[in-house]
This record gives sequence, C-alpha cells and structure tokens, in this order.
Amino acid sequence: MTARWARARAGWNRFWFAPRSTAPVEVIRIVFGVLATLWMLSLVPVLEPFFGERGVITARDLPFGSWTMFSLVLGTPAIWVLWSLGLLAAVALAVGFRTRLAALVVFVVMMSVTRSAPLAFNAGDALLRIVSFYVLLMPAGSAVSVDRWRRDRALWSFPRRAPWALRLAQIQLSVIYISTVWEKAGGAHWRDGTAVSYAVRIGEVTRFPVPSFATDSLVLAQLATYGTLAGELAVGVLVWNKVARPYVLAIGVLLHLSIELTLAVGFFSMTIVTLYLAFLPPERAEQVLRWVPDRVARLRRRRRREEPPAPLTPQPPAGVERTDLPEAREPAEIAAEPTVVAAVEDEGIDQSSERHAAPGTKALSDA
Repeated sequence: MTARWARARAGWNRFWFAPRSTAPVEVIRIVFGVLATLWMLSLVPVLEPFFGERGVITARDLPFGSWTMFSLVLGTPAIWVLWSLGLLAAVALAVGFRTRLAALVVFVVMMSVTRSAPLAFNAGDALLRIVSFYVLLMPAGSAVSVDRWRRDRALWSFPRRAPWALRLAQIQLSVIYISTVWEKAGGAHWRDGTAVSYAVRIGEVTRFPVPSFATDSLVLAQLATYGTLAGELAVGVLVWNKVARPYVLAIGVLLHLSIELTLAVGFFSMTIVTLYLAFLPPERAEQVLRWVPDRVARLRRRRRREEPPAPLTPQPPAGVERTDLPEAREPAEIAAEPTVVAAVEDEGIDQSSERHAAPGTKALSDA
C-alpha cells in the first residue's frame, strides 16, 4: 500500500508540477490574444445600444458574489474608456507586452461585458472569459514576447515551468465535452437523432443553408446527430490517450469547422479549437514558433546565393612585378604638353623661345 501510494503521489506531482517547456503556453497566448482582439472589435456595434446613456441595459440584478465593472460606468462615456483598455490589453497580450497585466485587463473586461448582458451573448463568449482566466494564470510572455526581448533578447529560448495552469485548461476542455454530451443525452431530439436537422434549419443562426435532401432524410439526420455525440465524447475521453489524441482532435476540428460553416455561433468554435492547443506537444510547439525565424534565415541564405559575385581585380602571379599595368600618376604629375611660346618681333623669332620649344618646333617655324 505504501509503494502504491508513493507511485500515485509521484505521478500526481509529475502531472501538475514537473517542469516542461512553455512553448504551448506561448502558442495559446498568441492565438488567444488575436482572438480577444477580434472579440473586442466585435463589441463596437453593440456597446452604445447596450451600455450607453440610453442603452437597453439599465439595471442589473446580479447573484451574490457577482461583479461587473459596468456597474461603475453604465450610461457614461467611460464605457468607451473601458473598451479601449480591453482592446489595447488584447493587442498587448498577443505581442507579449506586460503580459500578466494585459491578461488581467482582458479578463476583467470580458467578465464585465458578459455578466452585464448575459442574454446578449452565447456560450462562445462565456468560454472566451474562461480561457482568459487560464491565460492569466499561465507563465505567458516567457518567450516570443516583448517582455522577453526587453529582459534578455532571447526570444526563441523557452524556459521550463510547472504546467499546472496548462493542466487546468486541458481538464476544462475534457469537462466541456463530457458535460455537453451528458446534457444533450437528456434532450428528446438528440435521443431520436433529429437535433442536427432542426439546428441547421433555424434561419436566425444559419450561415449557409444545408440542402433539403440532407435535412429531410432521417438516415442522414441520425448519422449527423449520433456522429456529433460520438465525436464529442471521443474528444472528451480519448484526448488523454497519447496514441488516440491526434485523431480525436482532428475529428473535433472537422466537427467545429462544419458547425462554423453552417451555423453562426459566434466565437465558440474558434475558442474551443484554441483550447486544443493546450495538448500541443512542447517540441511541436517550439517548431511552430521557430518557423518564422527559420523561414527568414532560409530566405536570407537563398538571397545571398542568388546575388551575382562581385568582380575580382586580376592579381599577378607570385614573384612577378606588375609591369604591364600603367602606374597611377598623381594629379600634380599630369601636366599639359609643352607649348611653344614664340615671341614674334619685327626682325623674326626670338632665339630664347627656340631653346625651350619642343623638338621639331624650329622646323615648323622655318616652314
């Protein structure tokens, strides 16, 4: 019993606290930062109608212990200040600038918005809020970030940290799928296999219409419904198996891609796929993050190879003097050719000029 307890305890500590590369955390931080930026921008059309001076959200009856920053800024221009802080924090989170503070601001803004108007948002917005909390707990910004560049310029060096926050995100993904399957199993349309057919025919949330032969066929509807349940259950359970993990995550990506193409579900599909990155192996995550500098280095090497070589100055063999090449002369030595200065007098040519004239000058003058 003691040996089993020791092994169980060692396995527990290894699962939560054994140091590992922070590369998966940085991938999640970058992707989630971009996603949070898009989410903040999507609030622009609804911020004033919901939370403005004449907005439809006028009072809140929050449960005990709940909070929202919009209780302080409702109906004032300060809502745009709060939104601007959220947008700047999302961009800072993506680039890794003041990462911990940026993650905190993003979490506060997301919590305030979704808690203030719960009926105006869906499960995708709530999932974004949950992921922002996990990113706040993670050692994000330790690599490939402005914070790391300011500290020691070692952008592509990934330290090893305890992965307990990353494990929480992994467990959250599994709980989401298992609880979803459990909840759906209690629905009549999920049990009789027609739920997917009904969902894709709701005009308010349909993105691209599904052909009628697929929605009207009971066989195809049941295949889609039961296949969705089986795929979600497989992701929730088999994602912990290293052999089955790549396959079930691929099934999950295809499932959410089909949902994204047929239904307008906001940010849910993109956020759940972001959680998939928590299961990215550290070595693969490092390859993904190093792809950009490696690509730039390859392009530079290729450009150097394609550049024409510089012309070389011919050099004489060793021991041979360069007698065939004209020596350079200083500008002072380059003088004009001697000219004939002849003083013409009435009697004839001055003899002194003949002594300084070039050879042949006297003959030319005699002629």
